[in-house]
Amino acid sequence: MVRGPSALLATVAVALAYTLAAGTLPDLGDGDGAVIVAGSVGLLAVAAVTLAVVGISEMLVTAVLLAIGGGLIAGALDEAGLDAGAIVPEAIFAGAFGVLLARGLLAYAGPAVALAVPVFVALVDILSVAFGPSSRLADGDPRGASALAFDLPSWGGALDGPAARLGLPDAIFLAAFATWARRLDLRPRVTTVTMIGALLATLAISVTADRAIPALPLLVAGFLLPNVDRLAALLRDPSRR
Repeated sequence: MVRGPSALLATVAVALAYTLAAGTLPDLGDGDGAVIVAGSVGLLAVAAVTLAVVGISEMLVTAVLLAIGGGLIAGALDEAGLDAGAIVPEAIFAGAFGVLLARGLLAYAGPAVALAVPVFVALVDILSVAFGPSSRLADGDPRGASALAFDLPSWGGALDGPAARLGLPDAIFLAAFATWARRLDLRPRVTTVTMIGALLATLAISVTADRAIPALPLLVAGFLLPNVDRLAALLRDPSRR
């Protein structure tokens, strides 16, 4: 099994190859199925890079360097108009920033943040989509998951623009929750599967309902549900951390 930096490099290479080649893949039309297929593959590419960063960021300096490098490269590519190429460095930045956020909160407030923060951000995301800027953005392009950062590429030329969009905060909290699952001795493998499944479900519901569906509430459920018993035990006895 490939581990460590080699796993990140391999994941980045595959994700970058996909994002650059997506436009040449078979045209699936412009129906919901085409949007869900292309959006799901793009979402999996973003998630894979983000979680690969979590896997090698045991040392804080690694996360700091990856956040700086990913952010600078993504900014340069965005400025050059190379949106497809920017997806991968954006995912690296999101993963590294999520690691730093998770570890900083854990050091400051202890294991309770692994319950309090997910519930809080889920509520904020619901309100933002219902009443705030996310709702207004989605009104202009109702297809896809919550908008703000990652333009997930479409296949062929049938779709006008990206297949779907995934918010940068969604990727950051995916990394943060994965970090807590690892560092708090929860169930990281099961949690990874349920969180990715939650993002895919959000995308599918968003497309088929043709309306903005906030991603963080289902992502939070994907994190909390497999770990309810262990989180409760940590809150009762923080010394188990």
